[in-house]
Amino acid sequence: MAGSSPPAIPVLSVVIPTFNNHAILRRTIDSWRTYATGQAVELVVVEDGCRDGTRAFLDEVSATEWGRSHLRWIHMDDAHELRCTNAGFAAARGQLLAAWQDDMFLSASWLVPELIAVFGERTDLGQLGLSRGLNMYPHAGAIDCWDDLLDWQRLQSTIGPFPWNWIRVQEVDALVRPWVIRRECLDKVGALDEAFVPTEWDEADLGFRIRAAGWKVAACGYERLGAYHHLGSSTVGVLSDTYKARVLRNGRLFHDRWDPEIERSHHRTRDSWLRPVSMTAWTATGVQAVRALSRRLTDRLT
Repeated sequence: MAGSSPPAIPVLSVVIPTFNNHAILRRTIDSWRTYATGQAVELVVVEDGCRDGTRAFLDEVSATEWGRSHLRWIHMDDAHELRCTNAGFAAARGQLLAAWQDDMFLSASWLVPELIAVFGERTDLGQLGLSRGLNMYPHAGAIDCWDDLLDWQRLQSTIGPFPWNWIRVQEVDALVRPWVIRRECLDKVGALDEAFVPTEWDEADLGFRIRAAGWKVAACGYERLGAYHHLGSSTVGVLSDTYKARVLRNGRLFHDRWDPEIERSHHRTRDSWLRPVSMTAWTATGVQAVRALSRRLTDRLT
């Protein structure tokens, strides 16, 4: 373990795998320093064999007063995001664990308190997504190629029905990053399955294991609410045929495991509930909603 240990036990541990993305990682850490200083948060950066100055940067930040309170980092060697996330969870100390990416910038000080409140109010909530959720449905068509995995009849992305999705948390089947999981839940169902290395469908598998264990999986569009900004894939680039083949293999593995459960449970009513919103968050929500409605009206008129 590199860097100094924070003096207080955090409530939320934010796990950030990174590989050769120093400039973007710096912005991510700066965003947490700006909007979460003094909150019960630690960042656990998992440095995956970087060769671009990331280690020196993390040593530098870890030695600061802020870093001693909020940042730790560990080294791995070309382990890939899935294994790095699992290693970060194992090293983390919070009762809530966030799977974050190194190109996601925190933008609001109200997000962490709201996340803590959501899990505090809903003891049946195992995992909360901060962007769009996924719902899955039985589909008789074969999965022959990467595109078949994304067929809308089989897989639908959602943040819940408009306009209530501005103020409600919506139960879903599975999530994509970023998300937060209750440590008690992770301890019961186990970490991300490394059978899905190097990439994708590991999170969907985790979501179905969480639901099978009796917890709910839910999502809220916090990025749309202005709580954080996701820059996008700054290191992956164009998806290659090799990448798609790996994802196809993992998608088939997921469906082999979980298609009977999809058949059984797809028709259920998915729960929703109000966000535990502070006055600051209400104001931010209103601003973002007005902007979104203005864009809709503009698009209709043009």
